[in-house]
Amino acid sequence: MQRGILILNKEELNQLFTVLDISVFTGTQLFEKLNSASGSIEPEVRILLSEDELKSIIDEMGMPFSNNQVLNSALEKINALMLSFRD
Repeated sequence: MQRGILILNKEELNQLFTVLDISVFTGTQLFEKLNSASGSIEPEVRILLSEDELKSIIDEMGMPFSNNQVLNSALEKINALMLSFRD
């Protein structure tokens, strides 16, 4: 299973958490990773994620939000990391 580092700035991370209910991942490593990231005070947050974890995030988020550029930026970064596993 491939893994990669998702790098989001604090604004992107905050917007991601407005549409992503991390409680659905309770009891998983993904929950622990996202919960830890949500408490970070760093301007950029780095999260080591597997391909399956990225798929879970995408599935939970749904389609891009065209009126929210910050959230779209976060989703683009998630999709770019997914695509990097295919190279």
